[in-house]
Amino acid sequence: MIIDNLANWRRIGPRGYAMTGAFLLWALLVAVVPAFAQNADARKASIGFVDIPFIINNAPQALDAELRLEQEFIPREEELKRQRTRLAELDDQLKREANELSETQLAQLDREIRSLERRIKRDEQDFREELNIQKNNEFKKVRILVLEAIAKFGKANEYDLIVSDGVLYANKQIDVTEQVLESLRQINSQLQSSN
Repeated sequence: MIIDNLANWRRIGPRGYAMTGAFLLWALLVAVVPAFAQNADARKASIGFVDIPFIINNAPQALDAELRLEQEFIPREEELKRQRTRLAELDDQLKREANELSETQLAQLDREIRSLERRIKRDEQDFREELNIQKNNEFKKVRILVLEAIAKFGKANEYDLIVSDGVLYANKQIDVTEQVLESLRQINSQLQSSN
């Protein structure tokens, strides 16, 4: 039963995670809010909201990671462009000289074109897979950094609860997204100045 649930959990996808997150948040609030309300001596709860996708898209650490990936993969992308240009040249040659070449030359040119097409497809697939793996690794690092920054911000500012995904409405008074993003900018500045 648990294994089936885990298999289903993996197939849910991002929307399913958001819906599941929203349900868990609702369940948490249903359990926590009455506890605060029942205790007459309890201080007022401090709740904040963070737009994690916004932070991840705008954090300097994410922008730096994107730039690093771009620089790392530019040579391979340029090689793919050269291969595509060469393929276009061979195709043009075949069209222009089809009547002038012997059958052997036509067959050889055709084999060269098909071989280059296969190589380009393989290289493009390898390129996409490797780029996705690198992006995912960088995204994980940035996401961990963002979550740590949110937790640090919450503790430093004495928040009782900071929520994110699954929120349908958040008053600007409790939206701490910009403050967390600013703390990430400060961390990045400190790292840059120490290097």
